[in-house]
Amino acid sequence: MKTQGKIFKKDLYRKFLLFSIVPILLLSLIFVFLITKEKYDLILSEHTNIIKNIQYNINVFNQDIKEIPNLLKDIDKSERKRLLSDILKYKNSIDTIMILSKDGIIQELTSKTKIKVREGYDFSKKAIFKKYLLEKKDFLSNIYFSNLSDAPLVSYVFEFQNQIYIIELNLDFINKLVSNLNPSAFSDISVSIIDKNGLYILDTSNKFNVKNRNSFFTTRLYKDNISKNEENKLIKYFDEGRNKNNYVSYKKFNNLSWMILVKENNNDIDQYIFNISFILLIIIILIAFISIMSAKKTANSIVSPLELLTLNINRFAKDHNSKMDENIKSKYTIFRILINDFKYMQKSIIKNEKSLKQQIVQNQQKDKILSEQAKMVAMGEMIGNIAHQWRQPLSLISTAATGIIVEKEYNILEEKKLIETCTIINDNAQYLSRTIDDFKNFIKGDRTKKVFNLKKDIKSFLHLVDSTIKNNQINIILDLADDIEVNGYENELIQCLINIFNNAKDVLNEKEIKNKLVFISTYTKDEKVIIKIKDNANGIAENLIPHVFEPYFTTKHKSLGTGLGLHMTYNLIVDGMGGNIDVNNVTYKYEEKEYSGAEFTITLI
Repeated sequence: MKTQGKIFKKDLYRKFLLFSIVPILLLSLIFVFLITKEKYDLILSEHTNIIKNIQYNINVFNQDIKEIPNLLKDIDKSERKRLLSDILKYKNSIDTIMILSKDGIIQELTSKTKIKVREGYDFSKKAIFKKYLLEKKDFLSNIYFSNLSDAPLVSYVFEFQNQIYIIELNLDFINKLVSNLNPSAFSDISVSIIDKNGLYILDTSNKFNVKNRNSFFTTRLYKDNISKNEENKLIKYFDEGRNKNNYVSYKKFNNLSWMILVKENNNDIDQYIFNISFILLIIIILIAFISIMSAKKTANSIVSPLELLTLNINRFAKDHNSKMDENIKSKYTIFRILINDFKYMQKSIIKNEKSLKQQIVQNQQKDKILSEQAKMVAMGEMIGNIAHQWRQPLSLISTAATGIIVEKEYNILEEKKLIETCTIINDNAQYLSRTIDDFKNFIKGDRTKKVFNLKKDIKSFLHLVDSTIKNNQINIILDLADDIEVNGYENELIQCLINIFNNAKDVLNEKEIKNKLVFISTYTKDEKVIIKIKDNANGIAENLIPHVFEPYFTTKHKSLGTGLGLHMTYNLIVDGMGGNIDVNNVTYKYEEKEYSGAEFTITLI
């Protein structure tokens, strides 16, 4: 029981942990997932805002540059010099404005910086001028660098009033714009702007990428990540240069064919998530500890009284005189009810046991009386059988003896006749002796269990009822196996066969069956001995079959039966020999004629 109690406790612990830790663990995982997702969404939102801010300002810058031709339309040539000076003054991103002839000669030049070219300089061999002549439309050049500035430069080229304008733009304003952005305090954010050829316009994390004109398209970041993922998506990658895990998102400028990248070190983010996970783990461990302690306390409060109760039940099962342990207590009402019910049950069992013992003694006395009554009935029938069997032999003996006396008186008795007559008298006397032996063996009721031949036992039974068979004109049809040996009580089996036969005889006579048949067959099946006895008396009413073996149950007149024979047979077979007996109605054919009757089946192990 203690082992079972331990198993129950362990099972209770597991269920406590299952229903407390697992939901918390699942909620924690969901919480970490949501926090992580929220953090990622926040990072992506921050990146998107930075990109939008830069994109907006660059678009404004682009619009401002493209607005210059419109400004020139409304002024005459004499005012143009002053307008261009004002543009340089108020537009910090514009360094130089050059006006060229169709041949590429600089006609006017306005600049904030010291440059090598002057008015009259032949600009026709420059790549930017050649490109314009080839495409014949305004454009923004690729970035390039000046010896006078570390910031990259681009030029905007357009034609106005048969003159070619080249506006040199300093992209240093982008550096200032990015530096004015205020990312989250715990983030390490860098911004890169790439032109359509893959050259860095800006890289806040590594300025040498801009100065050395490094190509972004040759980096692993571009090949393994940017080129394989969509815009406005948070991409995780490993920065080999800094040995850090980073996040990057990007956006392309449709009008400039530039690309903006926002990169952020995610070590802080991972640490943040790790800290949350660690705190949740500590909480789960604490809850697990509390759950185990609660489960232990609960299990003890449940199992301990159950163990004591089971111990008392086992003790009571072995010894009904044992007393209930008064120390069994429980704080749970259901267990208190169970304990009180067991105490009540214990008292009831002891009381009922005493009553049952008295009833058993009474039933044993009744069974003894029933058995004796059935025995007396059988003896009465047996004596009647013997009387019938003795009439013919006694008559032969009397006739033979009288014949000898008469022949002796007339002196005609021959020796041969005397010997023949004495032989007849002796044979019939031996027959009478055998009949007395069979009756004596049956009456003395020998209960010695032994192995006997079943066929021989059935022959003895038939010898005892031989006169009854003849007087009632009953045909006995036998199908007996020769080699069946039974370990049991020989005389009691004969008694059972006589009871069943007498029952069949009475029913056959009661129903006035003309061709009276009784079939007896024996065989073995599954190492069991089967004895079947059936008649042709049309069977038993179906509603009466369940009551056939009950004491005093009979369908015959009181003068013909007591209702004890089949009850006694049932007790002898089931209780005495450990076998079984049942009865069913059967329909069968014999000599091409169909009959129906009751069939008794005796099964002996």
